[in-house]
Amino acid sequence: MKRWVIFLSVLLTTFIFALSIVDDAGRLVNFDKIPERIVSAAPSSTKFLVKLGLGENIVGVTDWDSFNAEKIGNMVPLNIEKIISLNPDIVITFGGFQLPEVQKLEKFGIKALVLNPTTLNDVARDVMLLGNVFGKEQIASEIANKIKQTISEYGAKSSKVPLEKRPKVFFTITVPNNETKDLWTAGTGSYVNELITYAGGVNICAPYSGNNGWFSVNWEFLTYNDPDIIIVASYISPDETIKQIKSHEIFKNLKAVKNDKVFVIDGNDISSISPDIVKYLEIFYNFFYGGK
Repeated sequence: MKRWVIFLSVLLTTFIFALSIVDDAGRLVNFDKIPERIVSAAPSSTKFLVKLGLGENIVGVTDWDSFNAEKIGNMVPLNIEKIISLNPDIVITFGGFQLPEVQKLEKFGIKALVLNPTTLNDVARDVMLLGNVFGKEQIASEIANKIKQTISEYGAKSSKVPLEKRPKVFFTITVPNNETKDLWTAGTGSYVNELITYAGGVNICAPYSGNNGWFSVNWEFLTYNDPDIIIVASYISPDETIKQIKSHEIFKNLKAVKNDKVFVIDGNDISSISPDIVKYLEIFYNFFYGGK
């Protein structure tokens, strides 16, 4: 009788923890237990994990990550030997550029999960995916619902503004200087385009797309469209960014620059899509309508 109890207990435990999910690379990933030791292979992955209250489970992060955990080196190529030494239950990678690394991890028997959200709704979906994997379904549901609620709130808010009264917006991650030839921006297929649209702006690059919605435009495109507002995701100080823009022979003649409608945001933050990305809906709305 005792053996049957043990057998049923093991069988029940296996049933409880048995889980199969499809990650953002379309891979079927099977779990027979909730992972405890996590290596985060990208700062964006870390943000998802911390938001779900899994910070204490992170045993390794890349050198590009500010999270306080053992450093494993670059995001590409991953230091497989270092990762193995940390004995992780799972490695969370981020974005298509890390996909070749997944094959290397699996070659050494390391379970990997790929996150690659490109839209705001993708973020909510990936929160739920991780919540299921790590047994954090309740908090994941709360976070995902909050993301969707914020999107709906600003969508309803901006829908009241007639199209002809919405500002034309140009977003770029390029701080111009005399050697700049192209300006990297975001169009259809990018979460930045969604942020601009839901916040009530008209992205002048919305008719175009690229890899995950990102591509470059030339100076002629910018001067022809002459946006009302320019948002620069900068990796240098805001003051230095504004200084370079106002002294640039082309930028300084744009309507947005003349009207002091150039806004600088943290390039590292906006380029790292995570559950907190929806905060930019309020930030952008205030850029467009002065906090009204």
